[in-house]
Amino acid sequence: MSELVLHWIWKNRLYEPAALRTLCGEVVEVKHPGNPCSQGPDFQGAHIRIEGLLWIGSVEIDLYPSLWQAHGHHRSPAYQGVILHVVWTSPPAASTRDAEGREIPILPLAPAVPEDVIKRLYPKKKSFPCAGLARNLPAEAWLSLYDQWGENRLRARHRLYRSEHELIQAFWSALLYSFGVPNGEPYKQIAELLPWATFCRHAESLIEKEAALLGVAGLLDSVSPPVEDYEKQLVETWAYLRRKMGWTSHRFQWRTWRPPTSPWRRLAQLAALVQGHPTLLGLLVHPPAELPLPNLYWQTHWAWQRPFPKPLRRSTPFLYRSVLINAIYPFAIYYFRSIGRIEQALAVLDKFRQLPPESHTYARLYAEYAYPPQNAWQTQGQIQLWREACEPQACLACSVGRQLLER
Repeated sequence: MSELVLHWIWKNRLYEPAALRTLCGEVVEVKHPGNPCSQGPDFQGAHIRIEGLLWIGSVEIDLYPSLWQAHGHHRSPAYQGVILHVVWTSPPAASTRDAEGREIPILPLAPAVPEDVIKRLYPKKKSFPCAGLARNLPAEAWLSLYDQWGENRLRARHRLYRSEHELIQAFWSALLYSFGVPNGEPYKQIAELLPWATFCRHAESLIEKEAALLGVAGLLDSVSPPVEDYEKQLVETWAYLRRKMGWTSHRFQWRTWRPPTSPWRRLAQLAALVQGHPTLLGLLVHPPAELPLPNLYWQTHWAWQRPFPKPLRRSTPFLYRSVLINAIYPFAIYYFRSIGRIEQALAVLDKFRQLPPESHTYARLYAEYAYPPQNAWQTQGQIQLWREACEPQACLACSVGRQLLER
């Protein structure tokens, strides 16, 4: 059960009135449930008759009685006007007291709510708090919400970088991560082990970039003896960089992947991309129309001495969309805003909104219960919406949650 659904049940009286009993067995009659309030107790101006005596005041709603103290209500003067503590379920010995020690009646609502109401409002499989209520609002409200949280995600991902160096390193980390999405953590760790300032200074040629990335990733350890000239050159270059820079290989937990998405090929393709954009700022300001292919060896091999059945002839647009969504576009928008070039930031944002929506867990979840997103900006917003509002059940921090309670 979610608190928002509990609010909805209380506000719309979706219970059997004759079954309302306090924890002590007193008969409760709701004359008026009160008006939703975002500050202080959840419902104010309620008219509640308890054992024939009419009370007028506030109602606080929590999933469990213990949340009264967990939220600090027992110390707050604002909650001294609460006349009823509505909960979903409660242990028999629970008690609620205000700042003056006055005991407040507890009303467990679960015994009074019909099973069909619970099934309709609260899906048992993974969902978000208002999943059962989502389509009480039009699609426009949800699409606007996705857009709003897209901006929230952009702001959450950035801080005030103290220098251009910090900005570039953060972009370098995001760029590597984007090559491994949704399993980008090993790539991100490589960015930490190979900071951009060091990497671009000491790995100038394409073969040096490939050797540094593949070597630090541990992909050149314990390989079969080189056969082709490129293999020999790669191993020798990595050995030279290890001696010169003190770089070491690391063991990463690479998740299962298909040959076209192997870390060998992804890192080689990343090397080809940054070889053409040695400052990285150029990649933000003038991104290419598509990702370059890796060198010829990695067009025909998906791992060390393991050839593709057919050579790769073009870069997959799916990977480039991931790079744009997770690295280039967010950092370009931030960068242009930071230097006051607002029109260019808006132009990048418009391109972001032209990308097709991603197909991740949250996009499918909101599409099933609410409405499907229309573009990649909105699917990025859904990630932040889930993390900051839905998962912690911070429904009153969400415009949709507030609108639902006001209906």
